[in-house]
Amino acid sequence: MPGRADVYFTPSKVRLDAAKHSDDASAKVLLLRFDAGSHTTTIFPVNTMPKPAQFLMPKHHPIRSIELYETASFYTNARTDFDDEDTYYLPETLDDVTSYLAEGMPSGFIKDPNFGLGIDRTLYFIPRALAQIGGVRCLRLTDKKSLEVSLSDDGGTFEMGYDLFDELRRSANRFDVQARASSVKKKQQSAYTNLLHRIDDAKFPMKVIDREPGDIAELVGATIVDAKLSDHDRGVVIGLASATVRTSLKKQRDAVLKLHDEIELASLEELIAHIEAKLAAQANESQWQKLFEANPFILDLAFNVPVLLLQGQAHVGGKRISGAGETITDFLLANHLTDNLAVLEIKTPDTPLLATREYRGGVYRPSAEVAGGVSQVLDQLNLLQSRIATLRDTNRSVRMESFGMRGVLVVGTMPADHDRKRSFELYRNALASISILTFDELLAKLRSLRTLLSPVTSEGQITL
Repeated sequence: MPGRADVYFTPSKVRLDAAKHSDDASAKVLLLRFDAGSHTTTIFPVNTMPKPAQFLMPKHHPIRSIELYETASFYTNARTDFDDEDTYYLPETLDDVTSYLAEGMPSGFIKDPNFGLGIDRTLYFIPRALAQIGGVRCLRLTDKKSLEVSLSDDGGTFEMGYDLFDELRRSANRFDVQARASSVKKKQQSAYTNLLHRIDDAKFPMKVIDREPGDIAELVGATIVDAKLSDHDRGVVIGLASATVRTSLKKQRDAVLKLHDEIELASLEELIAHIEAKLAAQANESQWQKLFEANPFILDLAFNVPVLLLQGQAHVGGKRISGAGETITDFLLANHLTDNLAVLEIKTPDTPLLATREYRGGVYRPSAEVAGGVSQVLDQLNLLQSRIATLRDTNRSVRMESFGMRGVLVVGTMPADHDRKRSFELYRNALASISILTFDELLAKLRSLRTLLSPVTSEGQITL
């Protein structure tokens, strides 16, 4: 065809014998096509290594061809003065083809026909990526694109610019250089540790491998998928964050504060899940006690002020907070700012708040359990008040004051019907030094805090 030249690869007899194709003496395969009319050179990469199953098959399967298009190519389309026919300059000899491969083929391509041409081995990740699209049989490089890519209408041709291809090539080379440098360092470290340090640890003390700036960022990459991390990975990440938090706070303040918010939100969500699970499982007092001890933050919500947990299961009638005593409170606390003492008593969520029978006309009296709990807290506060001097004297390491001490009783869940809810609110709001908080109210406080801490989407909706 005018303006077109095809170049074939013919294996040597030695190669045919090695590939067990001795009976195919006339074997040849299309390797190159020069098309001056379209300014396109097409490569048909093949496996020329004498492996029987792959011999003379497409090298970058399923990619069968690579088209190289250049607006101003080495092709010349000249019109003569004597007729209207086009005259094309095409490779005519093996030397012409060899010259084109050496000088006209872009970097990143194999240029020796004996190796089947195609993309350099270091760039095999490109055809492997395209294979995942499905249906792509041709890769087309063009100078009409820069960094953008496209698919042909039939989905068979993937088109990209020379600029993007060159960027991928240079990045791959950079990755390889960095990997080789890192490998050399690790080998040197291994030799130092296992040979020099073992023979004379005084002269050759243990040392850690030096890292170049950006090594960790390069290793981790831009995307982190939690499911792909091992427990060891997570431990290393947490250790790295802990080791650099003070410096990072100065130089990466926004990122550190965001991480802090994420940790708080994750911890809060975990706490909410634990409380929901214990409510569903009808946990006993001891289990709730352990949950509150493990998450003292809950106590701040109960008192609406920052408090410091002094002792769980405190003997408020004894000589010491941790010693034997007649009266024990679930939690002895102090206001974080005023040192004022407070007590917190826990019952269970299924404890009834009100009596079963109506007392009079839509009014319900508190249940025996709630009334007993209130009396219990009042007794604990009275003992603390009367013995504060002794407690302060025998526990000098603990700052404590008794400026109108308060108590909190965590008990039951809010009744559903209006009359019971009204009776409960009237009763607890009439108490002077004691607050009653239900378990579902405590859970609602935690959920509200989660909503407050959760990031807001662009539409103004809270992301949960």
